Amino acid sequence: MKNICSLITVYNPDTQKLKRNIEKILEYSEAVYLLFNSPVIERLLFDGRIFAVDNGKNIGISRAINKGINKAAQDGYCHALLFDQDSYMTAVQCVKLFDEIAAEEQRQKVACIGPSINSHGNTIPIPAWSKNTVAIHTENVVSVNNIITSGMLINIPAFFDIGGFPENFPVDFSDFLFCWKAVYRGYTVLQSTDAFIIHEIGTNCIKIFGHTIHFHAPYRNYFLVRDTLNICFRAKETPLYIRFRYFFFLSFRMLLFLVMLDQKWARLKMYWLGIVDFFMGKSHFGSIDKILGAK
Repeated sequence: MKNICSLITVYNPDTQKLKRNIEKILEYSEAVYLLFNSPVIERLLFDGRIFAVDNGKNIGISRAINKGINKAAQDGYCHALLFDQDSYMTAVQCVKLFDEIAAEEQRQKVACIGPSINSHGNTIPIPAWSKNTVAIHTENVVSVNNIITSGMLINIPAFFDIGGFPENFPVDFSDFLFCWKAVYRGYTVLQSTDAFIIHEIGTNCIKIFGHTIHFHAPYRNYFLVRDTLNICFRAKETPLYIRFRYFFFLSFRMLLFLVMLDQKWARLKMYWLGIVDFFMGKSHFGSIDKILGAK
């Protein structure tokens, strides 16, 4: 059995930044799989431990990760670390994370563990609404309902048992829904309070009443609307109080983005398409597949 590998989803990256992140990740990963949702950049393949998974075009984060995990499993790995192209962990932080999941795997069924987040120099606390009451024996680890993709250390056999990332959710909520599916099936999802990942979230953010709200490009508003409605009304694994939370804040976020951000007409169009596609039952990239050059 091999030790640990890492998967990075790649889409039109800043090449120099991505290369620096890969160099850090190779300090503790036996292999790095680059999941290309845009044209392959050959000059990134500068080490025999780096493998390109060429998806041809943008197939979405969830499908790319599922393909990457299948490749890692075929190559004999039992654990995989997931990264966005803008995130990385140091070797010290990775060792903490791996030791913590290994300790808890001796006691219960663990699907995955994630680090705490350092974004733009600020530590983001674990929100109270994401925690649950599963007993944890390892110091500096809490049980949660969900963690984000970046820094997620996955138990690969558990990943397959749970069914992988939901491919109908190509961008937003695929990580959360995977975690909710895991908890629904009796697995534990963990988050470390002392292992950190350096991660860039959104293009901008503000704090309102102690809550951080992240801003993204206009097309993300389509997924914000359509897939918030999907997790609230169609995903059986979504915890009840999380349904209420996301549905309650949806209209507030939509209004806030229109008031505070540019490209208002583009955002309104994305809102409308998201609502229509929810009622039409369209999934994956839906009505904006051609806008994103996706399939």
